[in-house]
Amino acid sequence: MTFQTTFRVVEVEPDVKLRAEISFPAEATPEDALTDTTLVLLHFWGGSSSTWAQVRSLLAPKYPVVALDFRGWGQSTGPDDESAYSIAHLADDVELVIRALGLRSFVLMGHSMGAKVAQLVAGRKHADGLLGLVLVSPAPPSPLELPPEMREQQVHAYDTPESAEFVTRNVLTASPLQQGTVDRVVTDMLKGNNHAKAAWPAYGMGSDIVAEAKRIDVPTLVIGAEGDVVEPVARIEREVRGVISHSELVIAPDSGHLVPVEAPEELGKATSKFLKGLLGHR
Repeated sequence: MTFQTTFRVVEVEPDVKLRAEISFPAEATPEDALTDTTLVLLHFWGGSSSTWAQVRSLLAPKYPVVALDFRGWGQSTGPDDESAYSIAHLADDVELVIRALGLRSFVLMGHSMGAKVAQLVAGRKHADGLLGLVLVSPAPPSPLELPPEMREQQVHAYDTPESAEFVTRNVLTASPLQQGTVDRVVTDMLKGNNHAKAAWPAYGMGSDIVAEAKRIDVPTLVIGAEGDVVEPVARIEREVRGVISHSELVIAPDSGHLVPVEAPEELGKATSKFLKGLLGHR
């Protein structure tokens, strides 16, 4: 089975233009593709729509898929304002893109920071049509405050190709990756603008959205990774699975934090199973 891909740029403000990569089954037309239930993919801090490339290739032959570049990442632009990259700003952007694309029903699939954004969108219920959530190695809704030295290290994690590759190989992954794969991950990390890079460790991860997460009432698949040292399974079980009702936890073995890159087939299978249960057999 094959799929088609096109692109759409949604202008939020003159200096915020969001790029969405839209993939859909080959037999569909661009005009009709997004009238079906659509999977909206939200990447991690340091990623882009390309983080999902392998997962998208597994899912797009059956389901329409929209992979978004957050403001300041990938090919999306962002404002020259260090305070304009909060989880709330990113959630606003997601809701605006959903409206701009005319999505009638959708499932949010977020990874790490993107999962925290997905939780906020789901919990505050500003967007109509949400049917379910897939949270991959999710940042919890509770605030995480790092010690000043560790926070400073994170702020500069993506400053150089060397530092970004070190983080990719030694912190974010638990299995060896081919050099070409590492290079693509590093390219995304370096491409982020300075405000987007700084925002997550400076104040994004410290956002408290527990109240919103407790209001999530759609079926939710939570995927943790056995070798994840960034968001360990025990914390995901306690602070995500334990907060969101109607949720189930699945563990990806032999993977670290970058599940969409390290274990795309396992992630694709788990997501397909969840979508079949949610939407019916395809």
